[in-house]
Amino acid sequence: MQSRLRSFLRELKRRKILNTCIYYVLFCWVLIQVGEILLPTIGFEVETSLRALLTVEILLFPLVFIFAWYFQISPGGIVRTTHFVERRVLQNIAPINDQRQSGGVTNYFSNQRDEDDHRWTISAETGPLTGLSFGISQPVELGRSLDCALAIVSPHVSRHHARLEVDGHQLFVEDLKSANGTVVNGKPIEGRHALHHEDELRLHDIIFRVTERYTGVPGGNALSQTTFIENPEDAQRMLSPTEAHPGVADRPRSD
Repeated sequence: MQSRLRSFLRELKRRKILNTCIYYVLFCWVLIQVGEILLPTIGFEVETSLRALLTVEILLFPLVFIFAWYFQISPGGIVRTTHFVERRVLQNIAPINDQRQSGGVTNYFSNQRDEDDHRWTISAETGPLTGLSFGISQPVELGRSLDCALAIVSPHVSRHHARLEVDGHQLFVEDLKSANGTVVNGKPIEGRHALHHEDELRLHDIIFRVTERYTGVPGGNALSQTTFIENPEDAQRMLSPTEAHPGVADRPRSD
C-alpha cells in the first residue's frame, strides 16, 4: 500500500499536477478579488455572485486535475504527457562493450550477445545509452517502443523512429516518419540514406557516432599478392649461359 502511494506521488510530481493545482488556486483567488471590485460597478449583487463564482471554481477543479494528468502546457503549446514505463529488463541488443561478465549488469540486457566481429558500430554520445556501442549486422529498429531492438527511453524519440540496415558492406539509415525526424551530420534525411565512417546520427537530442571497421585486405588475399624469391644459386643454374652472363656475347666455337 505504501509503495503504491509513493508511486502515485512520484507520478503526480512527474506530471507536474501539484504545480498546476497551485496555479489554478491562485488564479481563482485573483478572479475573486477582481470580482469584488468589478461586480458592484456592473450592478451585480456581490455576495451572491461571488458565492456562485466560487462554486463554479470548485466544480471545475476535478476537470483541471484530469487535464493536468493527461496534458501539459509547454512553450510549443499543449502536449500530451507520455506514460512512464519502468523497464527492469531491456530487450535491447547487447552492447559490444558491455562488461556483463564482471557482474553488476548481468540481467540488464536480456538478449544474447552478438559476435564481436562487426564491420559497423554505433556509439551513443548522449541520452540514456551514453557510452555504449552496438554492433550492427542485422536490421535494427530504433525508437521509444519496447518492441524496438534498440529502445531509447526519451520523450523526443518516436515509438518507431528509424531503422538501420546493412546492405552488402554499406550501412543505411531510414527515417520511419518520426515526429522530430532523423538527422545525419546536421541535415535531415528523407527515405534511405547511406552512412559512412565518423558520421553523426541524431534522433532529436540523442546522438550516435557511426564507426566502420575495415576487415581483410582490399583486392584479395594478401598471400596471393606475395612474390616469392627463390635461392639465387638455383635461379642461376636454371638460366642459360647467355642469360646468366648477359654482358658476354656468344663466341664461335673452335676445335
